[in-house]
Amino acid sequence: MRQLVFPAVVVLAVLPSTVRGQASAGAEFQVNTYTTGYQGFSAAASDGSGNFVVVWRSDGQDGSNPGVFGRRFNASGVPQGSEFRVNTYTTGNQAGPGVARDVNGNFVVVWNGNYQDGSGFGIFGQRINASGTAQGSEFRLNTYTTGNQSGPAVVSDANANFVVVWQSYLQDGSSYGIFGRRFNAGGVAQGSEFRVNTYTTGFQDFPALALGVSGNFVVVWESLGEDGSVFGVFGQRLDASGTPQGGQFRVNSYTTGNQGGPAVASDANGNFVVVWQSAGQDGDGYGVFGQRFDASGVAQASEFRINSYTTNDQVLAGVSSDAHGNFVVVWGSYGEDGSNLGIFGRRFNASGTPQGSEFRVNTYTTSGQKSPALASSPDGDFVVVWQGNNQDGSGYGVFGQRYGDLIFEDGFESGDLTRWSSAATDGGNLSVSGVAAMAGTAAGLQAIVNDTNAHYVEDDTPGSESRYRARFYFDPNGFDPGEASSHFRVRIFLAQDSSNLRVITIVLKRQGGQYSIEGRARLNDGTRVDTAFFDITNAPHFIEFDWQRATGPGTLDGYLALLIDNVTVSVLTSLDNDQTPVDFVRMGALSIKTGAAGTLFFDQFESRRQNLIGPE
Repeated sequence: MRQLVFPAVVVLAVLPSTVRGQASAGAEFQVNTYTTGYQGFSAAASDGSGNFVVVWRSDGQDGSNPGVFGRRFNASGVPQGSEFRVNTYTTGNQAGPGVARDVNGNFVVVWNGNYQDGSGFGIFGQRINASGTAQGSEFRLNTYTTGNQSGPAVVSDANANFVVVWQSYLQDGSSYGIFGRRFNAGGVAQGSEFRVNTYTTGFQDFPALALGVSGNFVVVWESLGEDGSVFGVFGQRLDASGTPQGGQFRVNSYTTGNQGGPAVASDANGNFVVVWQSAGQDGDGYGVFGQRFDASGVAQASEFRINSYTTNDQVLAGVSSDAHGNFVVVWGSYGEDGSNLGIFGRRFNASGTPQGSEFRVNTYTTSGQKSPALASSPDGDFVVVWQGNNQDGSGYGVFGQRYGDLIFEDGFESGDLTRWSSAATDGGNLSVSGVAAMAGTAAGLQAIVNDTNAHYVEDDTPGSESRYRARFYFDPNGFDPGEASSHFRVRIFLAQDSSNLRVITIVLKRQGGQYSIEGRARLNDGTRVDTAFFDITNAPHFIEFDWQRATGPGTLDGYLALLIDNVTVSVLTSLDNDQTPVDFVRMGALSIKTGAAGTLFFDQFESRRQNLIGPE
């Protein structure tokens, strides 16, 4: 079984500047509770709500060399029960785990087990439900058992059907090749195992895969000599039945030296991105590179470098994507955190544009942190896990860090207001209704105005936010704020701090029958700055804003950007506003004056910490 090995290096570290806006959610945390010896080579998977499971190899814990263990966490990073052993058969080595989870939280763990299939390593699995209870017995995945079958990777669809790929020695006639097998949600094999690679000379190993639409999937691997210069990265798309779609394709454009250790992630439409490590391409040792593809396997733009720090080696990258195609890449970097190997990452939007600078993931930097893996929720929250040396008191342990971008989504599709923290409905004048649905949804929020009582929904999810971004669809729907009484304005959105100070305000104006929108931001001295009013029609529009408070007293780097229908119409900069974070928000008819009448429509409210949300 081939392993990627990198030499030790002596470095003079240049520490990166702090990255503003990369929102870690909580502190770095230890995953394993059993700490004797070695716990490492972890993998993670997330369900549709952001709950996640981590699996890893643990030496000696099952009584016989390495075994596979796991632990479940909710979306807030709170452990759900104790760590648990995954493998039933404990003789010899059980290691190299992979894990995949469906939208409901059920998951499957795969690993390579030594001599269990009668000859070297074989591939084994265990299905587990969302509460951590094993479903059926552990099972063997490979039918060809001669020599070693190792390095499994697994993906699951929303209904818990799954595909596993692995590397198999001499099965394709020449060293290692890539093989796979499909299973239904009950763990029943769907057809025979199949070979993925068509080029069979030399090594094809280090497989990874990602799931597309309708059960289609893509497999990537590294192949020796196929691109004309040592290892290169190759891929193959397959449909839900395991039938190849098109031919095997080369991923890397730059072919000098080694390109290997690939990882792949796909979005809800089947578009995918592949990342790998490349020797010498960034000017010094290994660097991390990527290439985007559409669902048909057509490369989108050119391959691109992911790491900006290029001294020494940046290696063993992982990648995960949200449902919209935004993706995050993590890797190990020598010397960048000041002490041997550390974990770094970078976010990209669906077009491959970096979203901020690369960032350090690990807080504890003593000795080495390596072998990162990650998992994203459909909404873009993600967790990174890795092994850290001597941090748990005994050899390597498994550690993690959560990152949260999504703050809240409205839940109007459920037909009620239960997802919101509270609501002032004014005797039923505020309700969820199909008539308020916009942009293809089934239901939205309607605010019927027939008196001067404010009615609104409230979200208390924000936690002293220093950056707050929100988007909602809004239709004035003929609403009259009381023009005949010289009342022209109504607040439709407020973000406030814990002492009820208004931090951000969105105002609707109607004068002479013309509607317009204004944004306001509070300053430290209690005054405010306002955008101009920007005209909208009496029709649905999406309103988005991006607010950030200043980093400290006198820094004057706060801002408020207002977007209407995906166009930035105003940016207020140099704001002195470091004293007031966002702690809760309200949306609805918030400042009703005499003579106001009509019904306002709201839909698809979403708040995040940094990502552009845009229209649906």
